[in-house]
Amino acid sequence: MKNGKKSKVTQEYRVFVTREYGEEEDPKTYWIRVGTAFQYESGAIVVLLDALPKDGKLTLLPPQDTEENEDEDDLQPRRKRK
Repeated sequence: MKNGKKSKVTQEYRVFVTREYGEEEDPKTYWIRVGTAFQYESGAIVVLLDALPKDGKLTLLPPQDTEENEDEDDLQPRRKRK
């Protein structure tokens, strides 16, 4: 907040932790959503968490372009098309 004015949100992120499961030769990575983050005009990023990561690592992804009809408990990040 600058001079009593509210800063506008310029970007919103989905916050995830990742977990590896499965056999060592073929592990599966699961993405578990644990919160939301907001970036403001000032450059500050505020992260709101519903859970804490065990390993201290968070991954922030921008919102998806399409509607979210999938269960995000085992979400795989989408790759950009060329």
